[in-house]
Amino acid sequence: MLGKGYYSGDTHVHFLETKSAHLQMRAEDLQVVNLLTSDFTNDADKFTGQLDQISTQSHLIYVGQEIRDWQMGHVSILQLKELIQPVEFCGGRLLSIYDNPNMLLSPRLEEIEKQKAVSVWAHFSNLPGMESVVAIPLGLIDAIELMTYDDPTQLPSHWEPWDYSEMSQAEFTAMRGMDLYYQYLNTGFNIPITAGTDKMGPNIPVGSNRHYIPIQGDFSYDKWIEGLKSGRGFITNGPMLNFTVEGHMSGDSILFSGEKTVVVTLQAESLLPYGRLEIIANGKLVAWENLKASEQDTIYSQALETEITLSESTWIIGRVTSVGGSKMLPRNLTVFAHSNPIYFLHDGKSTYVPESQKYLRLYQKAAVNWVEKYSNFRNGAERERALQYLQQAKEAISKKF
Repeated sequence: MLGKGYYSGDTHVHFLETKSAHLQMRAEDLQVVNLLTSDFTNDADKFTGQLDQISTQSHLIYVGQEIRDWQMGHVSILQLKELIQPVEFCGGRLLSIYDNPNMLLSPRLEEIEKQKAVSVWAHFSNLPGMESVVAIPLGLIDAIELMTYDDPTQLPSHWEPWDYSEMSQAEFTAMRGMDLYYQYLNTGFNIPITAGTDKMGPNIPVGSNRHYIPIQGDFSYDKWIEGLKSGRGFITNGPMLNFTVEGHMSGDSILFSGEKTVVVTLQAESLLPYGRLEIIANGKLVAWENLKASEQDTIYSQALETEITLSESTWIIGRVTSVGGSKMLPRNLTVFAHSNPIYFLHDGKSTYVPESQKYLRLYQKAAVNWVEKYSNFRNGAERERALQYLQQAKEAISKKF
């Protein structure tokens, strides 16, 4: 992909020494590694607030930070200049491993914003958390790590938003990571996706999940981060995507009026067999093509082209899924790839699907219920502050339309 101007990065790596990270990323043909210090890594001394000195022109390492609460959520911080304090504290309860007071993330996200650093909701498909439905509507999250620990085509491991909602699954249904992401897109929150490994040991290679970002001109960490924030490129654990709509690429926004018919093209090449190509518009599957059997066993390749007639604001993505296929990748992931969206804005308006807005309001209702009845903040003032942020997020969703 380098020959096409695409540079790959892993947003979420722990424990590696920078020298080892540099060696491993060269072996994996990876151009960016974001090492994250955190409460459990005991390596805050690696942090410098700039590119690590071991970085070379084509292999860049930046030490950032992860902040964590097992009920509220986890956030990866990239391009950070000063560590968010306290580094050593992890909020919330997890089995018998952690039992600490809950930590409100939003004030810390505001600190990150002041530094002009990048906040990424970590392993969204594994732990969407209570506070994602606050931080995303309030504009405190720059990207969602869609592929990290759990398979985006499967239900998440952490069910707190649904378990403590006091609503039935019929009323408030648990969603796969990618489907939950689509609810935000359908409510006008054009937040990009990215990918990382959450590597903590030898059970997964650095860059096994990665984000390919197209960059014009000389490669730099700042350009890669800007591409991430702008929603460029695609995430993958294997397949290489070529996705366009009328020649437009991921991250583009196109204004139109009346009715518009567009041609969508998607191609995937992979060393591993996958299930099928899929094109999604406003959360709905509109076209697909199964991978055809081939005598050639070195590259699996399939293309798909379709027309879509648009009469309302619509986002479009291309993805590769292998639902029901072999879980052949580390952490039992199936072969998967997903583009960032291309946005077609009817008369300049954001996408609006009422059912998705309703779902996010139910999510916020569940979060309020948990804060009021089940949370373990240090004191009542912290709990009240959490409810205030939730109220602001409710208003942000209501003001969208």
